[in-house]
Amino acid sequence: MAMQTDVKGATCAASTSTTAFNGRTRLKGIWYSATAQSTIAVKDNATTLFTLTIGGAESNYVLLPGEGVLVQTSLVLTNSAGVAAVAFYG
Repeated sequence: MAMQTDVKGATCAASTSTTAFNGRTRLKGIWYSATAQSTIAVKDNATTLFTLTIGGAESNYVLLPGEGVLVQTSLVLTNSAGVAAVAFYG
């Protein structure tokens, strides 16, 4: 099977909204490191697609099934305090 597209990563700091990619793309996965209970909201511009809830201090990688989550406008991650992430998209 051929690769569909190159996968890139964007660092998303804690307590911020970060535009990981401006344009149509697919979110493939998220790596995060949390120091406390926190959330990561994944958005298509201003529309929240889903929110990842983290129970406490941990680091983990979330691989999204299939071909990932389609974002039509721009991929935005909004991290609460205590969690930083890397969004993998392509």
